[in-house]
Amino acid sequence: MSRGLQADNHKKERPFMKQKTTHTTREYLTTPGKGHMTLLTSFRRNGTGVGTPVGTVVSNGKLYFMTAADTWKVKRLAHNPRVTLAPGNRKGDALGPAIEGTVRRLSAEEAKRARDLLRVGIVGRFFGIIFDRKYPGEKTAVYEIVLDGRDADTGNGGFEKTQVARS
Repeated sequence: MSRGLQADNHKKERPFMKQKTTHTTREYLTTPGKGHMTLLTSFRRNGTGVGTPVGTVVSNGKLYFMTAADTWKVKRLAHNPRVTLAPGNRKGDALGPAIEGTVRRLSAEEAKRARDLLRVGIVGRFFGIIFDRKYPGEKTAVYEIVLDGRDADTGNGGFEKTQVARS
């Protein structure tokens, strides 16, 4: 057996992503009680999509994420709340087809509740502490994503080609 084949034998399959369809993407991203790395694609004024990996968590069928308030992503979302979401990794690679949604920036008590939701597991608590210290109060933008009934199908099997950004 060659080394390349041996390296692939240890990889775990994601239970909801064995079939890569928009239905399984929706099912995977809306699994309650779990945090997910998600490729969030926001759109520039000229319509170009810019993909950014974010950590999301679900509550009552809505997804939540937070980011530093001075990023380009926040500026793009303020101008155009339409986004697409796909299961992803920290490198910004899409691991499944994209679905569409609309974001809304939360404030005051809603943002505090969402920040508490985002503290899922050890990693969530760790990043919650980092965000609290590095971006206190209004320096953190917290968003709610409502998934649309329709799914983003770009004609290439549901995988979107976007620029990956680190914002």
